[in-house]
Amino acid sequence: MCWIFAYNWEKDSIPFLIEWLKNLEYRWYDSAWIVWLSEKWNIYLEKAVWKVSNLATKVELAKRNEIYNVWIAHTRWATHWWVTEENAHPHYSENKRFYIVHNWIIENYKELRKKLEKKYKFYSDTDSEVVAKLLEEFYDWKLLTTIQKVSKIIIWAYALAIIDKNEPNTLVWTKLWSPMIIWIQEKDIFLASDINALSWVASEFVQMEDNEIVIIKEWKYTIFSSNYTTSDNLSKISRNSEKIEKNFKKAEKGKFETFTEKEIFEIPEVIENVFKWRINFDTRTIHNETLQELNEHDIERIEIIASWSSYFAWYVWTYWFREIAGIPAEARISNEFLYDRFLPDPKTLYIFMSQSWETADVRECLKMVKSKWCLTFWIVNVVWSTIARMCDMWLFSHAWTEIWVASTKNIIWQLWVLILLAVSIWNKKDLQYTKWREIIWELAKLKKIFEKQLEKSKEIKHLAKKYSNTKSLFYLWRNLLYWAAMEWSLKLKELSYIHSESYSSWEMKHWPLALVNKDFLCIFLNLKWVFQEKTNSNIKEVKARNWKVLWIITKWESDKELYDDTIEVPEVDKIISPFVCLIPMWLFALHTAVELWRDVDKPQNLAKSVTVE
Repeated sequence: MCWIFAYNWEKDSIPFLIEWLKNLEYRWYDSAWIVWLSEKWNIYLEKAVWKVSNLATKVELAKRNEIYNVWIAHTRWATHWWVTEENAHPHYSENKRFYIVHNWIIENYKELRKKLEKKYKFYSDTDSEVVAKLLEEFYDWKLLTTIQKVSKIIIWAYALAIIDKNEPNTLVWTKLWSPMIIWIQEKDIFLASDINALSWVASEFVQMEDNEIVIIKEWKYTIFSSNYTTSDNLSKISRNSEKIEKNFKKAEKGKFETFTEKEIFEIPEVIENVFKWRINFDTRTIHNETLQELNEHDIERIEIIASWSSYFAWYVWTYWFREIAGIPAEARISNEFLYDRFLPDPKTLYIFMSQSWETADVRECLKMVKSKWCLTFWIVNVVWSTIARMCDMWLFSHAWTEIWVASTKNIIWQLWVLILLAVSIWNKKDLQYTKWREIIWELAKLKKIFEKQLEKSKEIKHLAKKYSNTKSLFYLWRNLLYWAAMEWSLKLKELSYIHSESYSSWEMKHWPLALVNKDFLCIFLNLKWVFQEKTNSNIKEVKARNWKVLWIITKWESDKELYDDTIEVPEVDKIISPFVCLIPMWLFALHTAVELWRDVDKPQNLAKSVTVE
């Protein structure tokens, strides 16, 4: 996803804008730019591909001794055609009066472009340039009503920042589905598309709603609202600002080399924060108003809609619900759910989650479910996200901001909140008190388990170095460990670019054996109580062919002849066994990627929020 920053004030903002962009450079972006207008009506535009440092050099050379009234900065993650300066934002009208920045996707841009090409010349391959040309085409001497006309024509989601060169002290913004926030710090007014972008600078914020237009002029903002489907009238609206939570901080690595490593090491603290005020481990009781409210509903079935790592978290949760709560539960991939036939059920709870909080296909699924008046629930780490405000109920995780693209601590808090939800509903049905206490006691152990696993980072680094030249890799699992193996395979691919797959170890009796060779590493998840003896027989099949095996085993396992190397994990209740494998294998993926000189904070071609459906 692209990020936009803009503001209108009296100070020299160029260094600040460059700093903004650098703060977002922990994600994979392919270009960046800055446009600024002076009080003399001069407009300056600089673009650069790849690193923000390339842009900073250009901007420094282009600056003039003038006061600049309006500024916008932007980073791009390409969704339409090549990574070139021509395709980088901002895009402008043919008369070079209107400059626009656009987030998300215009689905009917080809149709619109075909019509506009009869009159205007296009210089880029993007969908965004169409908007700039439409502003020129429909301009009626009033920018607000012109924006209304354009908004009726373009299809799907957008956030648009617009500069009119003839009004150099004015900045205009409008949105539909794409996040957009007005930030306030004393007399300074900012606009940003990232909920965390300015939390370390601003003290208050105002959340924009769909079909609103914001005008920033002379360091004041005015919000206009219009229902484009029923009226062309614009009306001023007032909205109170909200205070920034204290736990939002500027993204910093601290003592760690990468955000990736930092956030893995934050997991024990995240766990403590997630359960604070919700579980009393001394009395082994749960206290949460949202969970109590949820238990008042007559729920007979649960559907979980998610994607990527969140989908894997949901998969293990469906097992928990079936196993301990006795409720049918199904995990659905969001982009497939969207195009399947939807059969609404008033006794089904539809739960949504996204590690990036604004994932396009998940939001579209939520819109569809809400339109049928079904019960929706969101487990969220960003209180002000669009999706959280749309759901009937939501539970905030208190897990702090996650910076790097490939999610880790987000997965942990998702699982912790999910098991809390499963146990809560289970208790309402028929959970025996003794079993309830056992599970809460097991959860209480996890923080110390994770702390001890993090202490073994150097040992895992040694194994990663040993196996970093592996060309391909299998993660092999049974039963509840399915999700864990899928998640580890995903992380290794994302960070190291090594090909990896995940299969049930039972399948090793069939076709996967055809792929394994001397350059192939097999990692078996072989924990006590999870089909251990059956997995042992699968390991013997691999070892009989003299192939390499890294074994994830429960401590004190004695079948040493079966493995080349091991990573030991403590013995826990089967229900929470997926937790104890997460950190070792995330560290394995991290250290493997570092050994191969990968940029682990910015995996190639990936973005934190995916706006392409």
